[in-house]
Amino acid sequence: MNHRIARLLTPVAVGLGLLASTLTAVAAPKEVPLEAAPLFREAGTAGTMVIYDLRRDRMLTYNPERAATQYSPASTFKILNSLIGLETGAVADVDHDKLPWDGKVWLVGGKAILPDVCNADVSLRVAFSNSCVPAYQALARRVGSAAYQRYLTATHYGNADSSGPVDRFWLNGKLKISAYQQIDFLHGLVRRTLPFSPATFSAVDDITVMERTADYTLHAKTGWADSAQPAVGWLVGWVERGGDSYLFAFNLDMLKPEHAKARMAIARAALRQVGALPD
Repeated sequence: MNHRIARLLTPVAVGLGLLASTLTAVAAPKEVPLEAAPLFREAGTAGTMVIYDLRRDRMLTYNPERAATQYSPASTFKILNSLIGLETGAVADVDHDKLPWDGKVWLVGGKAILPDVCNADVSLRVAFSNSCVPAYQALARRVGSAAYQRYLTATHYGNADSSGPVDRFWLNGKLKISAYQQIDFLHGLVRRTLPFSPATFSAVDDITVMERTADYTLHAKTGWADSAQPAVGWLVGWVERGGDSYLFAFNLDMLKPEHAKARMAIARAALRQVGALPD
């Protein structure tokens, strides 16, 4: 997109334009409103949900203005971080090459927030599923700033800003991404158009599985961006069901502790609404 034109467009139009450039070379996907207002209202918070139905080429969106707003990706960056770590050889595999613990318990507001399993050397699989921040910080120091900037630019990930300490740029508010841009990134992941090898794609497909049933497979990663005020909670991923794939990106304002669980509850309800998950 021409940047001089982009500055004249609304944030929503820019978000949709960026998606259109990647999702299809011919035309933007069909825009369909997503009826999710009651779900956010019941939870007592504000947020957005975007679902891209690949086969039908339709974009279902609740709150498009917010869907075009960038926030820190927080732990949702672990999807791209895992791709980069494996591709560069900073971590050899998802199960055997352990990422070292620095001996410091990760605290937020003076409280330990990570599972106890994170307080040890862990594999990438364990680090991903438990959101072990110290393990991914160790990975980041192995990867290095130059490699991150190359891959952030090549994958068009959000604002591609890797400034600041190499082990904190996805947490400190420098790197930002919108829900529309999360869909853009996931599209490249699922369609294998990002600059990674088949082995790297397969490994990340494997560790991102949150649920696998006879009817569907859910790949997902949560995130909690406390660099924003209020804090922003994320859930991003994709569902494989039969011959269909549904990419989704969800975020909300984390106004109370219950909103951590509300991420999954609201996202599941919206995915059921469009047929991505069974009733």
